[in-house]
Amino acid sequence: MNKPSYRKLRGYAFDPSFSSTIGRRQSNEVIYKIRWEETEPGPCGEYIEIIDYDPTKECFYEPVNLENNYVLADYGLSPSEGDPRFHQQQVYAVAMNVIAQFEKALGRKIIWSRTVEEEPGKYKHEFINRLRIYPHAMRQQNAFYSPDKLALLFGYFLASENWSGNNVPGSVVFTCLSPDIVVHELTHAILDSVHPYFKKGTNPDMLAFHESFSDIIALLQRFTFIPLVEEQIRNSRGDLLSPQNLLGDLAIQFGQALSSNRRALRSFLVQYDDEGNLVPVEPDPSKYHTLTDPHSRGGILVAAVFNAFTRLYRYRVADLIRLASNGSGILAQGEIHPDLVKRLSNEAREIADQLSLICIRALDYCPPVDLNFGDFLRALITADVEYNPEDEGGLRFALLESFRSWGIVPKDINTYSVESLMWKPLEEFFEDEDQVLALKKAIQYVFNPDIKRVYTSMDKASPKNDEVVKSMERILRENNRSTIFKESRKLSGIVHDMFDGKFEYFKENMEKLLGMDFRPIRYSFFDERSNQQVDFEVPRTEGINPVFQVYKCVPVIRHNSLNGNASKLLIMTFLQKAEVDLKNTLYQGYFPGDKYEMRGGATLLIDLATYEIKYAIVKNVGSSNRLKNQLDYAMENLNDPENAALLMQDAEPFAALHSH
Repeated sequence: MNKPSYRKLRGYAFDPSFSSTIGRRQSNEVIYKIRWEETEPGPCGEYIEIIDYDPTKECFYEPVNLENNYVLADYGLSPSEGDPRFHQQQVYAVAMNVIAQFEKALGRKIIWSRTVEEEPGKYKHEFINRLRIYPHAMRQQNAFYSPDKLALLFGYFLASENWSGNNVPGSVVFTCLSPDIVVHELTHAILDSVHPYFKKGTNPDMLAFHESFSDIIALLQRFTFIPLVEEQIRNSRGDLLSPQNLLGDLAIQFGQALSSNRRALRSFLVQYDDEGNLVPVEPDPSKYHTLTDPHSRGGILVAAVFNAFTRLYRYRVADLIRLASNGSGILAQGEIHPDLVKRLSNEAREIADQLSLICIRALDYCPPVDLNFGDFLRALITADVEYNPEDEGGLRFALLESFRSWGIVPKDINTYSVESLMWKPLEEFFEDEDQVLALKKAIQYVFNPDIKRVYTSMDKASPKNDEVVKSMERILRENNRSTIFKESRKLSGIVHDMFDGKFEYFKENMEKLLGMDFRPIRYSFFDERSNQQVDFEVPRTEGINPVFQVYKCVPVIRHNSLNGNASKLLIMTFLQKAEVDLKNTLYQGYFPGDKYEMRGGATLLIDLATYEIKYAIVKNVGSSNRLKNQLDYAMENLNDPENAALLMQDAEPFAALHSH
């Protein structure tokens, strides 16, 4: 007998507090439909391992066995706040649902790994089979992703003594039972696996992006549950900005358990005004220039994305509202027709599905370091153009309007348009046509098996492009994550060696393209605080090749929305670190060893049909402006003890961030 394609498990859509109300009980208890895999008690599967040890009580809870006949026969265990085995089932169902969502969007497997710099310039990349999840890891008002342990840790605590929402004063609140919190923490882990340097606080947007992106995915995943969306559309009479709509509220039970005057942990569509009334969140461009706390600043990006969501939703349902209101656009009093509820819900779910896919896919169009919100907007627009060139639904124009209204506008564009926001192709990256031709030939030399020699001067370099192509083919057809990881590391090593051998031929062009600098790097800028010129130099040792990483080299197959065509891309990430000596400067005494690690590099997307670079997303390691901004940002935060602790935290940034 063939094994089933999916496993169905019961769980919560919001949190347990909604299951105690007669009106929302049925929509809150949903069925998670996840890919079938054989599991061991825990559950323990291919991607995650749930270990239910409670250090407060010094005990292991009995692990749930999803292969048990009685569990299989009834869509898993019944939802229960008091049964740790259901807690394990809930976490597993939510986590596997999100992993499948990311893999669909990215076109590749999610792989956990750890990178350790064993000595300067030498990195060890270790494959980690499973992400560990601890549902009852601590008795605290906290939950976080630990990069050091490669684990998710969820706390539990007593609700406040005030009556708030559906909570009973002093009752136990389990963060692992909130799908929002589980998705948020898992997204931190997945984002860290894709972009490990995004957890470095090099600018005010970096940690804020980690928080906001995790919130965005957590909120959008709700729209996958049809009964839940229909209930919210019905209660709000089709208005997503109605106070009755809860789809824009994150971690409702958790927020209400902390305080009686909170609607949720965070709300992005409605807010309380000065009189205590709930009103729609209005875009405020000044906040992007004033808010610095990672959660508050991250809320700007979430609000921008959901403002785009509501703009597009209103645009797409306007005809339905006109038909239902005899052309007035104002619905009659009372409950709206069930058929209209279904049509409005379908529109909301389709928008959420496309927005979720584009937000995730945009990660591959981001620079590898020092990301800002403007970079992410450009990544969103480029990813959407690649996925849906025609944009008949208007998604990217809704994004343009919304980000502009919140003041998120990239500084390095001439006009605010789709064409300007898209990342530049190679032809626009270099003005000299000869430079473009030389770089195209260099790339083809590395990846095209039909080109054995490009220049006679290269004959000394042993061509390995056959190995490169075979390695990419193996990765694309392989299903085992460990094998994919090993093959990807091997591919990165081959590509590193081949690029390393080409720098002498295309040094200046290649440096500009890859955001790296292999001459002595000189930084120079004027410091307004001290009213003096600041100069640094990072020397290069003669006769020794410069150190850089090919951190990622991953072939993917991408599907377009309308025509269903598939395209093959190679995504590569180049990284270089320059260690800046701060001794005898105004920055001395603030950083460990008086050294500052300045990183740069590039994300390259190569079309494997033509072996040409489609996009180069660059952050130059030799940028004096970037170094100045990073040092200034660090100095501002180092003067605040709480912010300093957060900024200097490398081992457990998210534990510090969430407690902070």
